[in-house]
Amino acid sequence: AALTGRRTAPRARVRLLMEPHAAPARALNAVADGALVHARESAGLEELPAEVRLKAVKHRAERVS
Repeated sequence: AALTGRRTAPRARVRLLMEPHAAPARALNAVADGALVHARESAGLEELPAEVRLKAVKHRAERVS
């Protein structure tokens, strides 16, 4: 996560690496309702525009024995 923009108009940029079986909507809601709300309130802002990018992590095939 990073804050970008001007001091008077900050923006948040968040990158999430998703596990293969993760639910993207759930992860996005957790960020929006948790970390972004906390950051906005801590900074005393009425709003904090944010860009959240989700990326799937590649995983190796599981071995079958």
